[in-house]
Amino acid sequence: MRYAAGDARDWVRNTLRGYLTVLYTPYREDGSIDEEGLRHNVRRTLEMPGVGGLSVNSLHQEFWTFTAAERKRLVEIVLEEVDGRAPVVIGCSDPSAETVVDLARHAAAAGADLVMAWPPFYGPRSAEGVRHFYEYVAGRIGIGLVLYSTTLPELGYYLTPPEVEALLPLPSVCAVQNTTLNLAQYAAMLERVGHDLPVATSLEEYHLFGQIAFPERAPRFLIGSSRPVLCQTREYPYCGRFIEAMAGGNMTEAAAEARTIMMIADRVQSQYFARGFHHVSLFKHVAGLLGMRAGPSRPGIAPASASERKEVEQVLRDLGLLSEGGA
Repeated sequence: MRYAAGDARDWVRNTLRGYLTVLYTPYREDGSIDEEGLRHNVRRTLEMPGVGGLSVNSLHQEFWTFTAAERKRLVEIVLEEVDGRAPVVIGCSDPSAETVVDLARHAAAAGADLVMAWPPFYGPRSAEGVRHFYEYVAGRIGIGLVLYSTTLPELGYYLTPPEVEALLPLPSVCAVQNTTLNLAQYAAMLERVGHDLPVATSLEEYHLFGQIAFPERAPRFLIGSSRPVLCQTREYPYCGRFIEAMAGGNMTEAAAEARTIMMIADRVQSQYFARGFHHVSLFKHVAGLLGMRAGPSRPGIAPASASERKEVEQVLRDLGLLSEGGA
C-alpha cells in the first residue's frame, strides 16, 4: 500500500484525483473471461480523458456472476496490467463478511490501493447488523476500506449518513461512495460526515454541486464512474475537459461540460437508472462500440434487445461519438 496503517483517509483526500472509473469484463465464446481482452480494457480505460484510476468489480463488471477463483484472478490481471501507474480500488462485496475479508486480504497482497465493500446485499438487514458487518471486516484488514451508499433498489439497503457516522471510529474506513440519485441525500452525507471522511460520487453534477456548496469538504475525485467510458471519446473528451475545468477552479466551464455529459448520459443510460437498475448488457454494448472489448453478459443478466442496441447506436452517431461504420 502507498500509505501507513491509519493514514488511509488522508491519503485518499490528498492523493486521489479525477475519475476512478469502472471496467467491463469481456468473455470468450465458452463464457470464460477473456484475459487479453481484459488487459486491453485496463489500458484503454486508463487512457481515457480525465481518468485517474480504476474501480474494479462494480455492478458494471458483473462481479456477482464470477466464481471465487475468477474474482481473484481478475484482480491479479488488472493490478498486473496497471503496474502501479494509477490507484486501484477493488470491490470485495459479498453477503458473507468472512468472504469480504478474504477478498480484501487478497487484493491487498496483489497490490491494490483500497477496497470497497457494499452493505450485505442479501438477507435481513438492519442498521445494527450492517454496522457489525463493517466492524468485523474493518477489524480484520489493513487496507483502506471504502463504504458504499446508494438508494438504487438493486442493492436494497441505503447506508444513511448517521450509519456512516457510526463507522467513523474504524481507522480503515477511508471514504464513502455516495450514489443516491438524490442531491439532498448527497448534501446530507457531505454535511454529516464530509469533514471527517471523503464523500465521493460517481456523477459530475453532484461532484460540481459538492465543490460549490462544500468546498472544504468535497473530495477532488469521483469514484465508480462509467461516463468516461460511455459518454466521451478521445476526439470528444467531455469528461476530460470537465476534470480539467474543475482542477482549474473554472466552475462555469465545468458546468457547461457537465451539461453536455448529462445530456449524453440521459440518452445512453440515465433512463435505466431512473427505473432502478443498471442495464449492464446495454452499457457493455456501448463500451464495445467505443473501443472496449465486450461481448455478451453472463446468464442472469438480461441481454440488450436488438431494438435497444439499434437505438443506442443511433444515439451515439447523432452525438458524433460513433461513425457510420463503427457498429
